[in-house]
Amino acid sequence: MYLGPAFLFAAFACLFYVPGFLDMPLGMITSRQLISEVLFSIFALIALASLARSIEFDPVWPWRPGFRRLLNSLLGRTQ
Repeated sequence: MYLGPAFLFAAFACLFYVPGFLDMPLGMITSRQLISEVLFSIFALIALASLARSIEFDPVWPWRPGFRRLLNSLLGRTQ
């Protein structure tokens, strides 16, 4: 449930990435680059938070009990 938005926001973050942003002197940064980097940071943080939420709650991760139940039912095993 949270894994989809994590990938979506990571894709949005990739659109706003500015190569070498941290190597530029502050006086040479244009407003377009600054806005782009701020949007990159926001989308990247949302993607990371969504991934953390996914790891906490979604049953698609192998260490979650829901994953084991689903795998057992798909393989026809009884508990």
